[in-house]
Amino acid sequence: MAHEIIMPALGMAQETGRLVAWLKNEGDAVKKGDPLMEVETDKSTMEVEAQHDGFLANVSAFENTDVPVGEVVALIVENLETAPQEKKRASEKNYTDNEQNLPNEESIEKETKPEEDFPAPSASTGSLDEQKIERPSFTKEKILASPKLRSLAAAENLNLIELKKAGFTEPFKAADLSSLRQLSSQGKMPLRNNATSLVSKSSFLIFMSEINSASEKNISSELIFASFISASLRVIINSEIIGINYKSGEELNSVLYQDPDKFQLENIRPSNNDIAITAEVCDLTATDFIQLSGDITSDINFTISDFSEQYMITLDWQPNKISQQNALSLLRDLSMRIKSPLKQLL
Repeated sequence: MAHEIIMPALGMAQETGRLVAWLKNEGDAVKKGDPLMEVETDKSTMEVEAQHDGFLANVSAFENTDVPVGEVVALIVENLETAPQEKKRASEKNYTDNEQNLPNEESIEKETKPEEDFPAPSASTGSLDEQKIERPSFTKEKILASPKLRSLAAAENLNLIELKKAGFTEPFKAADLSSLRQLSSQGKMPLRNNATSLVSKSSFLIFMSEINSASEKNISSELIFASFISASLRVIINSEIIGINYKSGEELNSVLYQDPDKFQLENIRPSNNDIAITAEVCDLTATDFIQLSGDITSDINFTISDFSEQYMITLDWQPNKISQQNALSLLRDLSMRIKSPLKQLL
């Protein structure tokens, strides 16, 4: 036995309803109460539920099309093998009706002038009977979501596919709107932001000369920069463990430092511990370059280079990991440490 699914009337003066989406595929097993499709008018949107158990068959209306109220759009059958022959889809009727009214090739020949006045149809064109009228595709990825969320998302031009890609559980509800907004904003957000500060070298070079005079070990600018950057990160990021991947030298060899700001400068050593990288530092002061892009894996990246009598400090960051306010505070704090290094020892 077949049970008809019709386009319901959502208003007293309603003549048609828009079929927004099918929530089941043709051939799917359904149970009474399962949502089958979403329909809407200019005033409301609702889900149409199955009134019987069975299988969805003879789907005869496309998504995003207007269907007359009361028209059968599908059937629920007990057995797919015994389902009635499929009717023309509601969206195809205009196409097939037009095809029936098209004149055939014989009638065209009778109404035309002598044959010599008209060239034969080209091979690329063919006869009218051979021409195929393109019909819209019925295949579409199904997304289960409440009518309210669909309406809210459409009003903000948000795509529900973002929730599906992120692995959220269907059917999506209105409560998922904030997550959808965040996912959509991430897609539009610049991949990385950056800011640059120019800092005088003079005080830093004097500071490095004095501590090397007082120390038996050679203290490089790398160790000082690593210590200062770690201290700035600890203030702004408020992280208990600071891991710095420091690249320097002409070959930009990489060294990992753990919490270098917690050690005396002469006691800072590379770390072999398995720790997360808080920031990367690309120290170009031993090269002829002032900037280098690409191969950045950390959320926070510093580039230090020589620029005449100044250091050029560039901070590059992921905007979804650190806010612009915190990023600028971080760059400002590091610049002050390099500009007035003696204050760091007080």
